Amino acid sequence: MKKNLCGRLLEYGRACRCELKDTGWGMKLVVLVITGFFCGALATEYFGNRIYFFSGGVILSDMLLVGIVCLLSRIGDRIWHRNIGNILYGIAGALIFVCSCVYGSVGNEHMVSTFFAALIYILLLLSGRFIWAWLVKRHHTLFCGIHFAAGCVIWCVFLVFLFGQGFVDDYISKYRNHNTYVTQAGEVDGFVDYIAQGEYTPVCVTYGPDGETDMATGTVDLSPYVAKEKKWHRIYRNFFTKHTRKDAPVAGKIWYPAEAENCPVVFMAHGNHSITAESYLGYDYLGEYLASHGYVFVSVDENILNERSGENDARAVLLLENIGEILKKNKDESLPVYGKIDENHIALMGHSRGGEMIADAYLFNEYDAYPGNGMFTFDYHYSIQALIAVAPSVNQYLPAGHETELSDVDYLVLQGANDQDISVFLGNEQYENVSFSKDGAYIASSLYIAGANHGQFNTEWGGYDIGRPFSLWLNVKNFITAEDQQEILKIASLVFLDKSLKENNTYADFLTDYAKYAAYLPKTLYVQQYETSDASFITDYEEDSDLETAPGGSISAEHFTMWTEEELADSESAMGKRENHAVRLKWKDTNDAYYEIMSDGQMAMEDGGICFDAMDLREEADDEPMDFSVVLTDIHGNHAVSSVSDSVILYPAFPVKLSKIQYLTGKSEYKRQLQTVHITADQFVAEDGFNREQIKSIRFVFDRIENGAINLDNIAFVK
Repeated sequence: MKKNLCGRLLEYGRACRCELKDTGWGMKLVVLVITGFFCGALATEYFGNRIYFFSGGVILSDMLLVGIVCLLSRIGDRIWHRNIGNILYGIAGALIFVCSCVYGSVGNEHMVSTFFAALIYILLLLSGRFIWAWLVKRHHTLFCGIHFAAGCVIWCVFLVFLFGQGFVDDYISKYRNHNTYVTQAGEVDGFVDYIAQGEYTPVCVTYGPDGETDMATGTVDLSPYVAKEKKWHRIYRNFFTKHTRKDAPVAGKIWYPAEAENCPVVFMAHGNHSITAESYLGYDYLGEYLASHGYVFVSVDENILNERSGENDARAVLLLENIGEILKKNKDESLPVYGKIDENHIALMGHSRGGEMIADAYLFNEYDAYPGNGMFTFDYHYSIQALIAVAPSVNQYLPAGHETELSDVDYLVLQGANDQDISVFLGNEQYENVSFSKDGAYIASSLYIAGANHGQFNTEWGGYDIGRPFSLWLNVKNFITAEDQQEILKIASLVFLDKSLKENNTYADFLTDYAKYAAYLPKTLYVQQYETSDASFITDYEEDSDLETAPGGSISAEHFTMWTEEELADSESAMGKRENHAVRLKWKDTNDAYYEIMSDGQMAMEDGGICFDAMDLREEADDEPMDFSVVLTDIHGNHAVSSVSDSVILYPAFPVKLSKIQYLTGKSEYKRQLQTVHITADQFVAEDGFNREQIKSIRFVFDRIENGAINLDNIAFVK
């Protein structure tokens, strides 16, 4: 039997060899097609998506490949007396194909991507040679016909796979179809009218130094803050713009309400993208919306700093220079924006690198000198009260080597779980670096959005978060729509800005309880974390590594299989460390596990109750939602009890697939986020005699689920 099988395999191998004899040009053609396409696609992105550059990229890359192979073949013929051309073609094509797949398979392990790319490449080469044998060499046998048909199928499947949007992700629908994971939110009076288009008529004007705008401005020298380009880079940039780092244009677009004056103003900064894209135009939907609600919205053109690195400090300076210029225009009676802006109420908003940069701009606004070189002075000191970061990067610029730490400013950050550019929630780190004194009512809030990507917040960027050819490997079919993604940003921004700049708190609890408004939000999953300036922290786990101590008290734990304090990460990958510590608890086959914080003195709970952040570390969507009891004990031994499920739904990790290769491997990247749990005083069921002014201990009792793992952090009483 074995001999029979081996003999048949040998016979099949001989037949294939005969069929593929003298079909080397078939392999060469396949390699040239693959190489030319991927190199041409790279040229497409780099040279501004112009078709003639794409065509040129294909032709030039193939000519270059043929030239190199011919040269190396001659060398090989002289040294080894063998024609190694086919081998070299195959190696070159494989390198380009595999590298594009590895770079484009965001969220996947490099070795896995390499293996699958190599496997696909080998199948394409064999299929190409079978097709060549049938069409060119005319090996029209039944055996060859079967291989020809199989080769055509393989190529068709590959092209559909490569150029299709990918696969539908089902974890969102699984959670939403699981009744216990659905927020049963009622109606909120007036909210529908509140989030609709506003009462004012939006008007837009442009400004810039080049004479084609509604308002003339100047330029600014950014050379102290951004490195000089190399000569070839300067030549490339000069092809698309006449401006340089020494005369960066102060330019952008302004939306304002026609009927209103003295309005709060929002300055929006885009992030890094192709230098040929007008990125600042991608927020017109937001400018028009906010202008209708009585805001002036300024979208700043920072394109002169795109396709650079180490330039975020320059972005911050350019933003502040734009603020100064627009505030001057606000005082000019001859201009359409005269009197439109209330200079005492300013917010900054940024996307991607712009989302990181607004924190630096806020810092620079308070300084009198540039941290990188004190010989360059600042004189801004504008009344900036609020920051909104959208899918921000972090720590690309470190002022004098320090992280950017902010205090006493309202801060909102939004991030998509399907972001394929900033694939982990880097904004968490800046969120953790916002602190409050007790001299005001401030808030830091974050919203994590399942199905949202990086680019759809900007209408110019779209659904692919990295350029071709790498984007061909991305999975984009599992996104929420661009309209839904932009709607979320519009609603969150309006509520936040009304609270921060207009002191309108009617719907400000959206920033702390999005679930109350779930009926008005696009149908996806959200994780919300927040901190307010009225919080009195019991512990945030940053003080030391002693598990049994807390500031002003002690800690104990029983019946766990794991109890430690760890630095949090946003996903399984090494990147995305939050530089934030939390306690990790794991238990198995028990309902008796508990974690208790005991005060050396006594603690008081006001009407606001208790807040803490929790992260369910389980990875199965079919599990019941994480639930446990919170027990307060006073100095007399009386108890008050509540449960997490009475306050919020805690989601397990989101199993996200960012690339098409992840669907082939069946491997997800589990995205984990802290979620704030807020239990008010009236949600506790208290025994007679319980005194909430004399609390001795807080106990977290994991009595609802027999097996689980969780992180807890930022335990505090709130007013």
